[in-house]
Amino acid sequence: MAGYFSYFPNVYVGEGVSTDEPFEYRLVKNIFRRVKSREDLAQYSTLFEAYSVKDGESPEFIASKFFGDPFLDWIVLLINNVIDPYDDWPRREADLFEFILEKYGDTDAIHHYETQEVFYNGLVYVPEGIEVNIDYRTTMPDDSVLSPEDSRVPITNYEHEQFENEKKRQILIPTSTMLDKIIEEFETLVRYLPHVEIDRRGNKKTPLNIAAKFLDNIASAQGSVSVTAITANGVSSESFDYGPTSSGTSSSAGVSGSGGSAVSSTTSTTAATSASSPSPSPSPSPSPSPSPSPSPSPSPSPSPSPSPSPSPSPSPSPSPYGGY
Repeated sequence: MAGYFSYFPNVYVGEGVSTDEPFEYRLVKNIFRRVKSREDLAQYSTLFEAYSVKDGESPEFIASKFFGDPFLDWIVLLINNVIDPYDDWPRREADLFEFILEKYGDTDAIHHYETQEVFYNGLVYVPEGIEVNIDYRTTMPDDSVLSPEDSRVPITNYEHEQFENEKKRQILIPTSTMLDKIIEEFETLVRYLPHVEIDRRGNKKTPLNIAAKFLDNIASAQGSVSVTAITANGVSSESFDYGPTSSGTSSSAGVSGSGGSAVSSTTSTTAATSASSPSPSPSPSPSPSPSPSPSPSPSPSPSPSPSPSPSPSPSPSPSPYGGY
């Protein structure tokens, strides 16, 4: 039978979002889908069989022993909520000793203390196995206090880890009638629900957008920086393209246009361009009328006065639309 990940749906993962290349997608298994078994499976004794894992038995061995297929080991792990088979599965005795020695350094050192079982009038007054501190003393109903040896018992590192390892040996095995139902329900739970991003083959594809090229893993904006030389009497400026703004246009400074002329939004470049113009500084003459042809205005002078400039001067920055 197929393995565990063969039941998982596929998802398209975007590639190339950190470069100038077009978006690319790779079809992979969606390993983030997960199914968890119920906590109360032990009460359904007719559907599951209690089993104690022998020393050295692996999930593959148990799946082959009960199901006849070692590839169904994921069902054994799933039913018993085993996430990490290295830590959640029972260790062999030899491996357990090496694990304790590596973890604690001393297998016989005291890990913690637990209560001793104490009786009073033939009844259990203090049950055993309750973790307590080193200063614990049992106080009886007649106000007598028991000694430390009669109140608590030390538990070594080896005893603690061996007890935890023995608890991991108690697992549940689904019966043959439940096996097919578990596989069928598992496929249903990991399957995608109907959505616009699911294609006809059941693969999920979330379209990427251009904003992904300007966002890194810490969600900070990034933009491309380029240097554009603008020749205007030896004046040059740098161009910084910070990507599209909210209005859909590019927020840039000193970007050369398609006609070859330099357009700048900075005052320094504009001043340099104006300084290179041969037109003199504006004279204190009255501002001209908006009309393109000056109309004579009544003047108290008996004769019209000539233009203050004896020679015609170039117009200051004529507009291509006929105005100034």
